[in-house]
Amino acid sequence: MAPLSNKRAYAQGASTEAKKAKVADPIVEKVDLVTKTISQLECQLQSSHKEMLLQAIPHVLPVPSDERHEYQTQVAQMMQKVLTDYVAYWEQQVSESKANIGMSSQKAEDAMKVVEASAAKIEEQNEEVTKCKSAVHDNSEATKAAEEALQCASKEVAEFDEKLQETIAQKDKCSSIYNESFVVLKNGGSDAKEVTRLLNQVQPMLKKLSTESSLLSAITPAFKKPLADRGPFDIMAIEGAEGIFTKHLEGLQEQIDKADVTKADKLSTETASQDTLKEAKEKYTASEDALKAAEEVLASLEAKHLELLVACNAASEASNTAEAVVATKEASHKDVQLAFGAFTELFERQSSTPESAADVNIVEDKLEAVCESRPCVAVA
Repeated sequence: MAPLSNKRAYAQGASTEAKKAKVADPIVEKVDLVTKTISQLECQLQSSHKEMLLQAIPHVLPVPSDERHEYQTQVAQMMQKVLTDYVAYWEQQVSESKANIGMSSQKAEDAMKVVEASAAKIEEQNEEVTKCKSAVHDNSEATKAAEEALQCASKEVAEFDEKLQETIAQKDKCSSIYNESFVVLKNGGSDAKEVTRLLNQVQPMLKKLSTESSLLSAITPAFKKPLADRGPFDIMAIEGAEGIFTKHLEGLQEQIDKADVTKADKLSTETASQDTLKEAKEKYTASEDALKAAEEVLASLEAKHLELLVACNAASEASNTAEAVVATKEASHKDVQLAFGAFTELFERQSSTPESAADVNIVEDKLEAVCESRPCVAVA
């Protein structure tokens, strides 16, 4: 192997005089790529070890394998180990990230299913709230109806005795007019003046009892005729009027006779109305409580739904991020593989053909520029 002195000596602080623009050299580019790759933070080495390798790269890799000193070969092998491990590191990173994509995607899918289930529960609960509102409305109307029925029943009970007295008074008045006026007119024998007076008592009562106008018109001339002069039509008119009196008096008497029973029925109705109102109020209160509970459940579901949406969005973002991370790591893995390929080419390169003086100068000039920016490492 040719000694290192066969190459131009690289010394820190060498001349930095301006040089002509030179054609890009693949060896220098590959050396730069390896240097850049090992310099990366992800390439985990002790600082002193990494610095030693970085300083040695310009003095080792440009030298063909068949010309390297044993120490240079050992250093190159160290670089090979570092890059091999670095490629394996990124392979593991890509593998783990791809596995994470599957988990993240599954989490996002599961989160979406949970959100959909939550939305379905909210829809069901909305229907429950609507049913509860309808029940509250119906029970409110039932309560109002029960209150009105109770008011009516209580009023009838409260006014019953007074109305009973009014019925008794109506019966007495009607009975008095019937006995003292109608019967006298029916039996005849009164003078014209008396007949007129009695008719003034009978006609308003018959009119009040909704007697037909034709009947009212017929009884006046009938009562004015002497008993012996009355014809069949007159008698029929008088009997018709008498039937009205009799029916009305019987109805009034029946009401009076059944007063106790009627009052008891009204009291019973009032009690039943009170019970109905109580039950209606209880149902109304229960329906209000049910509505409040349903609305609270709905509010809780909606609040939980918002949390689930946030979690779903986070899971979706995590899934998207995981895909981006894989793409980034795959790119880094590819870059490291390219660097490892470049290193392998330099590591295995031999001086199979003599380099032209121009080519040698190009390589040496570029490596000299690299060395100017790094401290020189003594190579045995």
